[in-house]
Amino acid sequence: MKRGLSQVLFQYMPGKTFDNPENDTIEQVVNISGEDISDEVNTDYLIKSVHARINNWEGPSNGFLPPQQEFWTVEKPEGVITEVYPLVFRCRDCGHVSDFRYDRDDLVAGDFGCQHCGGGRLWQIHHVMVCDECSEIKPIPVPRCQNGHDDRWVILDDNAEQYQNFRWLCNICDSEIGRGLYRTCDCENNMRPTVHRASMAYRIHSLTDVHIHHDFDLQDEGEELDTVREVALGAACGLFDHPETTISDLVDTDTGGDAGVQDILNDDTLTEKQKEALKQKYGGLAEDSQKLGEVREEIGTLIDDDRTLSRNHLNFLRTLEEIELESAAQLLADVERPVNLEGQLDRTGLAEIRLTSEFPILTGVFGYHRTFDDPENGQYPAVRSFPQKDNGLPIYATQTETEAILFTLDHRDVARWLYTNNLVSTDPATLDEPEIRALIYNQMEPLGADSKISDANEITQHVQGLLHTVSHELIKEAAQLSGIERTSLAEFMFPEALSAAIYSNHTESFTIGGLYTLVEQNLENWLTEARQESQYCLYDPVCANQDGSCHACTHIGEVSCQHFNQNLSRGYLYGDATTTRDVTGFWDLADES
Repeated sequence: MKRGLSQVLFQYMPGKTFDNPENDTIEQVVNISGEDISDEVNTDYLIKSVHARINNWEGPSNGFLPPQQEFWTVEKPEGVITEVYPLVFRCRDCGHVSDFRYDRDDLVAGDFGCQHCGGGRLWQIHHVMVCDECSEIKPIPVPRCQNGHDDRWVILDDNAEQYQNFRWLCNICDSEIGRGLYRTCDCENNMRPTVHRASMAYRIHSLTDVHIHHDFDLQDEGEELDTVREVALGAACGLFDHPETTISDLVDTDTGGDAGVQDILNDDTLTEKQKEALKQKYGGLAEDSQKLGEVREEIGTLIDDDRTLSRNHLNFLRTLEEIELESAAQLLADVERPVNLEGQLDRTGLAEIRLTSEFPILTGVFGYHRTFDDPENGQYPAVRSFPQKDNGLPIYATQTETEAILFTLDHRDVARWLYTNNLVSTDPATLDEPEIRALIYNQMEPLGADSKISDANEITQHVQGLLHTVSHELIKEAAQLSGIERTSLAEFMFPEALSAAIYSNHTESFTIGGLYTLVEQNLENWLTEARQESQYCLYDPVCANQDGSCHACTHIGEVSCQHFNQNLSRGYLYGDATTTRDVTGFWDLADES
């Protein structure tokens, strides 16, 4: 079969069963051949991210190794190896069931003739048994006749609507020899019957992250990391001209032999000629060293000492440094017709829109589970790793550079929204820009791709929910106006930066230009219609009388949504007119300003 990389990653991983139309068979993926790309990606960070996801899973986990890099391999899939599964067949002519689990050699490729009637063609039974404890899958068991008649006389009557009413019959006895589909797993849990292609039979575990290499690991300790934190937070608060001046530019002035340049230049024992010679020698290093000192001093007063720097936020800051970005203002500068960009941004509560064709996305698939998790009853099946290979436990992954729009909410507008909703006590009208950014940042909890929003504090949930809802409304209208299918667009959120990326969700490194055209030709319509269309829902007043969020208004496909349509509400945008939440809408406030 010819399948794209995206299909393989999400639909043909080891353990998955599927219908193969080329052979008219049901098959199971037993292995993936691939190219080792461990040297091309940030493998250590990827493995740690996988373990964070596994540790956050409420159920058990099977087959995963310690998070040391030597135990793992990262592979880009190249080929899928399958075998016919399950091996329980039924004759289309006579209806007799044949179980070849222990007689696989009797199945000759292309010869599925019935051994009972001699002429009928055998077809696989598509029912399987799955375990909601250990995520195992097994074929349905074929019972034996109590009177000792051969298995080849057994018939399955599966015309009933419920599995418990399926009937097993012996054709010789002409009587029922069993009812229902039942099997005990090797883990001694009772297995559940389902159709092999049902979603409960196989659900992958994956992660998507912005793929930026770092010279430092936030899990390390030491003075350099303290400096990285201070400088990164300085960039987040707008204390220096980031990204023109990078985080490394300032961090490097505090490490190695060039440390303390500014202190040297301030040495009263040096003559002016000596100071001038030092300035010439070190170029801009002295200026950066002075800026580092200023950033440290201001961050010490703005940001709480216990406020940590998340990898997700650092990734955002480093993304601004590493990839080529074009602002909407730059793109629209060559458009002949007038565009009121500033007015459109103000009415939508946005501070900035930027575009790139180099957005670096890493997608990794690391395991799977079977059956549905049931959080209300505290039931979660085991997440299982893929079969181990000689060079380690595999994570199947792909990295791409794709087209994206990055938008950022206006910090002052968000602070005013939080103040209006009594979530912060300080009036942002009395603060300057760094103080406003620090006000929001200090109140938010660090968020990463594996963070549980439901466990976060109230302010973090509101800010993330606002950003998430705006992202979905922009994605829906972008699909409408650009002609790009909604499932071909996805989001990646940076909540602590009040930013999100809407990117072209392809697994090959190419761009189609649709997002650039959207901003260049339809920016006003895009932002205006996102506001107008998001206020109402087809299912109002029912939707509004609940949470103001459903599949007809705020939801998008789970392949596009980073957080599976959680923590969304039109109430974040339009207040209690669209939800039962007691909240003033962000876009309602924008209309008042």
